[in-house]
Amino acid sequence: MNRAVPLTLLLCMALWATTHTAIAAELNYRLYVLGIPGGEAAFSLDLDASTYRMTMHFRTTGIADLLVPDRMEEHTAGRFENDMPAPVEYGSNGRRHGQERVVTMVWRDGTPVTTAITPPNSTEREDVPPAMLPRSVDPLDAIVTLIRQVARTGRCEGSSRAYDGRHLELMQATTSGWEEIPPSGRSSFAGRALRCDFLDKTLAGFRLGSDREDDMRDRRGTMWLAQVIPGMPAVPVRAAIETRWFGEATIYLTSATP
Repeated sequence: MNRAVPLTLLLCMALWATTHTAIAAELNYRLYVLGIPGGEAAFSLDLDASTYRMTMHFRTTGIADLLVPDRMEEHTAGRFENDMPAPVEYGSNGRRHGQERVVTMVWRDGTPVTTAITPPNSTEREDVPPAMLPRSVDPLDAIVTLIRQVARTGRCEGSSRAYDGRHLELMQATTSGWEEIPPSGRSSFAGRALRCDFLDKTLAGFRLGSDREDDMRDRRGTMWLAQVIPGMPAVPVRAAIETRWFGEATIYLTSATP
C-alpha cells in the first residue's frame, strides 16, 4: 500500500491532541480503494496537560491483503512545550512489500537521532542532510502541529516538517469551508463537517532509482472534521487521498470510543 495511505490515516488521530484536559480515546477507520475495502486502522491516545502518547495500528484487508499484505504500527511519546508537541521518542515497525521494517528515534536538543533502522536506509534512499533535521518532528506530531489550531481557530492553515527516520516531508493544510457529509453504510458519521485540504511534499531522502520521480510528486488530499463525542474535540470523520496506482482512496470513521 502506498506510503500516503498510512500517513493520511495519521491525520485521523491528530485532533485529539488539541485540549488541555486528560483524554483517553480510541478511533477506528476503514479504507476503500475503487470502492473496495483495502485497509483498517485503529488509533489510541493518552493525553494530559503536559505529556502525550499516541499509537496507530494499520493493516491491509481483502484483495489488498492478498496482493500487497502490509501492516504498520507507529507510536510517539512526548511533552508539550509552549503549547506545542515536543517528541521524546518515536518508533515504527511493520511489514511492507514482504519486508520487515523498523525505525526507532529519540530527540536530543530538538533534533531527531535514529537509534535503529531495518533495512539500512542507504539501500533504498538518499540520506537526509543533517542540517535539515533540527526542529523537525515525527509524522504523528507533525499532524498534531499542523491541525491542532482547528480547535482554537476553526481553520486548518498550518505547516510542519516531519521526519520518520528515512525521509523528510513538508505538510501543509488550508481551509475550504463547511460541507454536509451524507449518510453512508461505510461510516458511523453523517452531518456538517469542516473541510481541510492538505499537501504532502518530500523535501529530502528521495528513493533511489525510478521511484525518485514518484517521491518528487506532491501528494494532495482532503479531510473532513467534526465532533462525534460530546465534550471531546472534533476528529476527522472522512478523508480522500491520492494513491500511486489506483486513483483516489477514501477513509471513513467507523467508531469512536472515549
